[in-house]
Amino acid sequence: MRPLKDLGRDGRGVTAVEFAMLAPVMLMLICGSLEIGHMIFARVALEGAVTEAARIATASLETSESDRFTSLRESISQTMAPFPTEPGRTIQIETRVFHDFSTAYPEPYTDANRNRAYDIGEPYEDRNRNGHWDPAIPITGTLGGPGDVISVTAVFPRRVLFGFLGRELGLGLGTDLKATTVVRNEAVVRQAI
Repeated sequence: MRPLKDLGRDGRGVTAVEFAMLAPVMLMLICGSLEIGHMIFARVALEGAVTEAARIATASLETSESDRFTSLRESISQTMAPFPTEPGRTIQIETRVFHDFSTAYPEPYTDANRNRAYDIGEPYEDRNRNGHWDPAIPITGTLGGPGDVISVTAVFPRRVLFGFLGRELGLGLGTDLKATTVVRNEAVVRQAI
């Protein structure tokens, strides 16, 4: 048996103890960095997919509205296919149609009571000079007709790559990524001759 005074000088096993203390922290940092990088990459891909799909859907008015919406959905789905989704969930796509760009966005206002809604009496910018606050005013339809403005929003249910990060950091199973674009349909419908 070794004397107690020699126990403090013995360095065997110190490396294993230090590794056991640092490994979880380093693993969290590495996996967290990869997770954030993947999320940013998926977000950029989603924004590009929505913009490209909206451009395709607004440039082909000679096809039916349902065919245009199907091509919009397929274009976004193909671009986002390499990214994992949460189990049992799919990409949600919502479109809204407006007469012009001025009706596609509500008039800016100062939310005095901070309830995230316009209340009568709150100051606002009267863009169209009609004397009252105007919200975004959609019209009926999925993708509209010639010259209409459409807003396309896609929500992508991205799965967290490293599940233990979700449990440890309270991220849940996944993160919904959202991208929106607003574009105008071509003003003229090409006719086959």
